[in-house]
Amino acid sequence: MRILLVPVLLTMFAAPAAAQLEGAFTLSRWDKDPDGRVHLNLVYNDGHSNYGRMVDPSALTDVVRTGDRITFALRREPGSFTFEGRGSLDRASGWYGFTGNQEFRQQLEKLGFRDIEPKALFVFALDDLTAAKVRQLQQLVSNMLDTAELVQMINHGAGFNYVQAMTALGFKNLTSDEYRRARDHGVSESYVREMADLGLKLSLADLIRTRDHGVTAEYVREMRSAGFQVSHEELVRARDHGVTAEFLRRMRDFGYDKLSLDEYIRLRDHGVTPDYVQAMRDLGYTSLMADELVRMRDHGVTTNFVRRMKELLKESPSAEQLIRLRSHGDSGSR
Repeated sequence: MRILLVPVLLTMFAAPAAAQLEGAFTLSRWDKDPDGRVHLNLVYNDGHSNYGRMVDPSALTDVVRTGDRITFALRREPGSFTFEGRGSLDRASGWYGFTGNQEFRQQLEKLGFRDIEPKALFVFALDDLTAAKVRQLQQLVSNMLDTAELVQMINHGAGFNYVQAMTALGFKNLTSDEYRRARDHGVSESYVREMADLGLKLSLADLIRTRDHGVTAEYVREMRSAGFQVSHEELVRARDHGVTAEFLRRMRDFGYDKLSLDEYIRLRDHGVTPDYVQAMRDLGYTSLMADELVRMRDHGVTTNFVRRMKELLKESPSAEQLIRLRSHGDSGSR
C-alpha cells in the first residue's frame, strides 16, 4: 500500500532542487515506547525499500504547521532529511527529500572508505552515524570495514550502538559478520543481558543456538519456577520437544508432579498431552502411571477405542488389557 502511494505523494509536494533522494514517509507516535519516541518510516525512492527508526521528537526541527499541512527536518552529520505532508508530529504522512553532507563524505574517505554513494549517506544519516562513531567502530570490530560492509551492518541492525553494547557485554573484537549474524538471529543486547542475569553466560554461538530454539528469558524463569535448574542445553532440548510451562502445569495438576525433565519430554514425544490425560480421566482412568500412558499412546489406545471396549466387555478393562486388545487388532467391532 505504501509503495502505491509514492507517486501520488510526489505530485502533491514539490521536492527541493538540492535533494539527492526522495520518497514517501509516515510518522507515528508509539504510546508503549518508554522514551516517548516516534516511529519514522521511509519508503526509499526505488519504491521497494522501507527503513524504519525510532526517533526522539526533539530531533525533528524547523517544524511549521499551516492547517493540516506540516513541514519539518531531521539533520544529521551524514545529511539532512526534509519532510512535507499532512498531520502533526504525533501522526503524519507525506514526502521526504534527503541531501547528503559532502563534508561528512570527505571525513569518511580520510578514514579509508570509498565509493560512498548518496544511498550510503542516506542509511548513515537515518542511523545517526557520526565520524566519531565510525572511528570507534573501526576499533571495535576485528576486520577492516568498507562502505558496503558498514551499510550492511546498519541495515541488519548491527550498527554502532549494537556493537558498542555487545562489546560492553564481553563480546569484543568480533568480526562485523559475527555481529551481523548474531543480530540476524535475534541476539539483541537485551537478550544477552537477560540471559546473563539468569546466570547463563553463554558464548555467542550458544546464544544464537539458544535464541533460534525459542529459549527466552521468560522460558528460563518459568522452567526454574517449575523446579528445573538445568543447563541451557537441557532447556533447548525441552523447548524443542514442546515442554512448555503450561504443559508442566497441567500435567502436575493431574498428579504427575514428581517426574524428571526427561520423563516430561518422553510424555510429550509420545503424544501424551494434557487433553489425552483428561479424556482418559473422564473415562474413569484416574490413576494411570506415566509409563502406562506412554504405552497406551504408543499402541494406539484412543478414547474411542476405550469406549468400545467398555461397551463390549461391560466393564472397565485395565490399561494392560487395553494395550493387549489393541495390539491384537481388536477394534471393538464384534
